[in-house]
Amino acid sequence: MKQRGVGASTRWLVVVVLVALVAAACGGNDDNGGGDAATPQAETTAPTAEAEPEPAPAEPEPDEPAQATAEEPAPTEGPAAVEAPEATTEPTPEPIVLTDSFRGVTSEAILIGHVHVDFERLRTDFGLDLPYGSFGPPFLALVDWYNEQGGVLGRRLEAISEAYWPVGSAGAEELCLKLTEDVEVFAVLGGFTGSGSAGVNTCITELHETILVGGLPSRSEAEAAGGRWVIAPTSLDRRNAAFVSVLEQTGRIDELGPIMVIAITGAPPGLVDSVVELLEAAGAEVPVVAKAAYTGDTIATQEEMDVFVERGRVEGVEAIMLIGESPTRDAQLFANAPDMVYLVPNGDRIGTWEQEQPEGLSPDTVVLTARTFLDYPVDDPRIQQCIEVVEAATGVQVVPPDQQAEGDPDYWPGMFNACRDLAIFVQIAEAAGPNLTNESWVEALGRVPDLSVPGYGFVSIRPGKIDANDQQYLMEYDYDSKTFVELAGPLDVG
Repeated sequence: MKQRGVGASTRWLVVVVLVALVAAACGGNDDNGGGDAATPQAETTAPTAEAEPEPAPAEPEPDEPAQATAEEPAPTEGPAAVEAPEATTEPTPEPIVLTDSFRGVTSEAILIGHVHVDFERLRTDFGLDLPYGSFGPPFLALVDWYNEQGGVLGRRLEAISEAYWPVGSAGAEELCLKLTEDVEVFAVLGGFTGSGSAGVNTCITELHETILVGGLPSRSEAEAAGGRWVIAPTSLDRRNAAFVSVLEQTGRIDELGPIMVIAITGAPPGLVDSVVELLEAAGAEVPVVAKAAYTGDTIATQEEMDVFVERGRVEGVEAIMLIGESPTRDAQLFANAPDMVYLVPNGDRIGTWEQEQPEGLSPDTVVLTARTFLDYPVDDPRIQQCIEVVEAATGVQVVPPDQQAEGDPDYWPGMFNACRDLAIFVQIAEAAGPNLTNESWVEALGRVPDLSVPGYGFVSIRPGKIDANDQQYLMEYDYDSKTFVELAGPLDVG
């Protein structure tokens, strides 16, 4: 892949990339009739002496049949009277006929691409001590394993795995064009992430109308893809709905009292409106909805949050839901209203609190959020299978980050992302049938009710719902231990 020069990129862009990567890694009775009727006997009368005997009746002609004097027996009911059914044979299933059905799909193989961050270049160009091993080898190892199991309905998977430069969009754009125009793959797995690069995913799904498994699309991007874009984790937009479902299932909605929603300036109006609708549908009262106009100016933000908190207190607000990420907004709210209960739909973005607590937060402030996992799902037999495959093929050791010694290379994210993305792709492709095309893929989204995704207990994909994960836990932040404590779960928010 062509290498481009790197300008004076700032280190925070790289941090955004790494946070996104860690977040990504991280369902008769028989009724018988009567027998023959008895033949009645003819009645006779003895003749008297005075009476002349009557002549005997003439004998019937030999060829004239005697008249029957008894009733014909009734037909016997029950099994003996039922004609035995003819033996049937199961129809022979028609053999699967594989053809060259679509771009990147031949009668023998399905060509797929795989994109992943170039960690080695990040280490070289930025001098960063990154622990991540390349995502390429684990992916290719699992592709080989699927082929050993028969591939997809008899077609083998042929994969091209390429690394891209995640800072800016140039590297991602170049790789998108290579895979969709030059190589003409049927699908891309992995997806682009990082500042600038994440927006290039639409180059795959919209510009080149190619299947994508991976990334984190917005609602508008998912709708524009028309079913060609599916992902494993809960989408950013549905995390709000998932969190409201968690609060409702655990009875927290009734306990929280009136809720104020405060969003960042850039939050889409439709997103904020949908959150309010979800809360009210769950039985919550939402008297105040506001947007923070200033997210960088500390003094202006402090004054604005003072106004919002005062409005909330007048309306009897007892909890605040935070939409979007703004450390400045949050710090002012924590400091001004430590007695409020804070609701954070996206638990990934406050995962850093386990290393460094946010400014303004006090020990008595209650913060509730939702998370997909309590720990890394290493006990899942499907994950164990993927680990064994990757370790046998690559010779590396795959252990979750919380079990790694300092300085050890981290192969967990590469294994986990490949394990779940390939599982989703193979199951939908099989549901699409032997005539694999974009159209049959989209139609198949409604025919995978038994979808299984490694690491997740509850999953579903259907038209209009392109994110598989439905598993959530209700968590509360413990200030003293700097950890998130489980309150309930796992819960199905599908």
